[in-house]
Amino acid sequence: PITANATPLPISLATSLPKSLQGTQVDGEIIIDENKQLVVTAGLRRLFDYFLSAQGEEPLSQIEQRVIAYIREHTPEPAASQAVQIFQNYLTYLTAVSQLDKPKAQQNPNVSALDLSAIKNQLRAVQQLQARYFDAKTREAFFGDEQALNDYNMTVVEANQNAQLSNDQRQAIIDKAQTAYIASVKDPNLQTKLTQQRNIDQLLAQTQQMQQQGATQSQINAMRSQYVSPEAVKRLEQLDQSEAQFAQRVATYQTQSNQILSKLGNVPQAQQQIVALQQTMFTPEEQLRLDVLTKQR
Repeated sequence: PITANATPLPISLATSLPKSLQGTQVDGEIIIDENKQLVVTAGLRRLFDYFLSAQGEEPLSQIEQRVIAYIREHTPEPAASQAVQIFQNYLTYLTAVSQLDKPKAQQNPNVSALDLSAIKNQLRAVQQLQARYFDAKTREAFFGDEQALNDYNMTVVEANQNAQLSNDQRQAIIDKAQTAYIASVKDPNLQTKLTQQRNIDQLLAQTQQMQQQGATQSQINAMRSQYVSPEAVKRLEQLDQSEAQFAQRVATYQTQSNQILSKLGNVPQAQQQIVALQQTMFTPEEQLRLDVLTKQR
């Protein structure tokens, strides 16, 4: 494949840009094959959206003219005409989507605020419009990641609202859907970021669960080694020790401050002694954390 467009705008187009686009680089791409046929990618949609982001600053008709001029200046035929046709279909599609009825919030207090059937109907209507205006390859390139994310989010909402599922069953469904979504993402950089975030989330959840169950530090470290490097495991162990020491000092502080209040009552002298105790036992940063903890209780 060949990237047909360069990033900078030609002078003829750049001089008339709206303020929000002035000084920026064009996002997106136009890809053609060796026969000068258009290869539709997600980057083509990003290109359209880049120019369409100026809506409100100038008429849509002016944006349309600019996009068509940009395509024709950067793309040989027949790919240029193919890209122009998809862009015009995209404009029609966006107009049609904007006219769809939006799901309304539930008025019945006994029903969840998320009306799943209404949301599903909305998503189905959007898919029908996509099928009306685009072929299968364009739909996958333009909307594939978006559809996969919608499917994942709907699975999560349905699982969370299903009272018949146990916590383990619910989590298994969500984990499976998350794995499928990440695997479907075409952008390798985004896929890596999503995988890293999932690993962090799982690491934190399992750490909390194991600590509550009384697991030893070596057991927790063994679990962490499945997700992070040995160096990171060591740093996390040191953090655990620091947090445990802080929690112990908090418990000691609460015991001593309660003793002061029991002896003197809630009087200014008692509050002065408690403040002095805080300053003796905690750094200024730790005192901020202490304030948050005491307010939560």
